[in-house]
Amino acid sequence: MRAIPLAMVLCLVPQDPPEQRFDKPERTLSHEFTQVRGFRELADGRALITDRLDEKLLLADFTRGTTTQIGRTGAGPAEYRMPGSVHPWPGDSSLVFDEGTARFFIVGPDYRIHRSFSAQRAGTPYTIYPRGTDRAGRIYFEIPGWAVQRPGELAAESVSVARLDIRGDRLEPIARVLGSKPLPPGPKMRPSIPFVTFAPQDVWQVTPDGSLAIVRSKDYHLEWSGSGPVRSGRPVPHTREKVTRADKMEAARSFTVNSGIGGKGSGANAPSAMSPVPASMLTDSSIAEMADHDAFAETLPPFAPRAPRLAPEGVLWVERAQHAGQPARFDLFDQNGNRIGRALLPAGRRLLGLGRGTLYLIATDESGIERVERYRR
Repeated sequence: MRAIPLAMVLCLVPQDPPEQRFDKPERTLSHEFTQVRGFRELADGRALITDRLDEKLLLADFTRGTTTQIGRTGAGPAEYRMPGSVHPWPGDSSLVFDEGTARFFIVGPDYRIHRSFSAQRAGTPYTIYPRGTDRAGRIYFEIPGWAVQRPGELAAESVSVARLDIRGDRLEPIARVLGSKPLPPGPKMRPSIPFVTFAPQDVWQVTPDGSLAIVRSKDYHLEWSGSGPVRSGRPVPHTREKVTRADKMEAARSFTVNSGIGGKGSGANAPSAMSPVPASMLTDSSIAEMADHDAFAETLPPFAPRAPRLAPEGVLWVERAQHAGQPARFDLFDQNGNRIGRALLPAGRRLLGLGRGTLYLIATDESGIERVERYRR
């Protein structure tokens, strides 16, 4: 039997694509943020950034290192409570979601708030949390499983991706994805995570032309769906690593900090949609109680449950699931769904956004202060 050359064997084994690494930022804003929530790079190189807990929408100039507040806190037509995600909008404008008043507001190219409208629709029991927009001005989001469950039934794991066209007030489901794994209904004796943490789930993003990029968790592959046939890429090899207690602690703390379990309600008549959680809920003992008693999967999923990021050139960045304390890693996919690259972030950073040849990261110091950095990619 003739031996197979080693070079031929290596060609048959899937090889990891090159990995980008980032060293020092080219610019860092001096502004101290409390909890950055939304970001969008603008055509002139400046950016819109929201701070959810400081209740500010800021125009950031990285060349000058300055930030300028847009609008003000309040419940009026051109005011906001807890500004969240930022998305492109027709007319060179931006759509900002305000968690505090359950509204959307439009920021024009003059960096002023021009109008606002509700993020709740008649006949639906949920608030629309936007994932993205297209150039036609349609808003894309997930319909939560609990919103369609019948009394006494377990909320469905499979959820609908939907889009809202505000011009005709049309809301339509357009795809199904695997959502978070819900817990059985029943009384909760203490604050807890309402789903099985680390259970695999699909993630998705929308492109400017309204196409969907869905990352399927069953075998970790990317599929693009739009006006033509679905384009599916090759599955990405991955291993299932055992969840550690440190992973549980980090997940419990992250959920508590970013959720509204310590809040006071929502809507235009409430002080804010979600208030910062009390310090008693962030002690090591409180977090440890959640880590020891809440529901966790036994192994890490192939990728994190965070929404993928789409670079302006059309490359999709998908964050891999990592153990606590490890630097963030990403797989990069092309428009055919195939993995073409990888990226490793500096330690202690998380991805905020992608621009034209730029990468924006959040660095958090020991006191919890966040700063925004810009890198070249």
